[in-house]
Amino acid sequence: MMTRILIFSSFLAFSPLAKAGFFYKDLEFKSMENFSVERTDEDLIVRFDYVINNPNWYGIVIKPSSLFLSIAGSDCGWVRIEDKIKIKRKSEGAYPFALKGDPGDFVKSAFSSVMYLLSGKPIDFNMNGKMKAGVGIFRIKFQLDYTYELTFDEFMSFF
Repeated sequence: MMTRILIFSSFLAFSPLAKAGFFYKDLEFKSMENFSVERTDEDLIVRFDYVINNPNWYGIVIKPSSLFLSIAGSDCGWVRIEDKIKIKRKSEGAYPFALKGDPGDFVKSAFSSVMYLLSGKPIDFNMNGKMKAGVGIFRIKFQLDYTYELTFDEFMSFF
């Protein structure tokens, strides 16, 4: 019994000193699918399926996080991921995301994005910030900077 306590306490003492790279590999954000925009009285909700590859031997849970959003170089402000998203271990799959933000911020940037639309340039939908994730009691924040090119129909769904 005493040896078990000694081994367990040694594990707890030295586990924070271990290099995280040995145990953790970054998630690979591949693409976005099924992009849609929904309006409510209080929020503008951007929904999409994010194709994510998890090379780790364990599942990861993406925690509620805030990301900075810009459309065609115009700031849309901070948006929130409010739901936990469970990423399966050693697999690639499409996971539903919902970003909630202030509709006023989206409208301001959408009007300035019309100039991009008229000039024929692609309209970039960029998410940037630290996304929170965790496995059990261990937590990690990783940098996300992903740009998706909106189609004309997807862009017009903001109006």
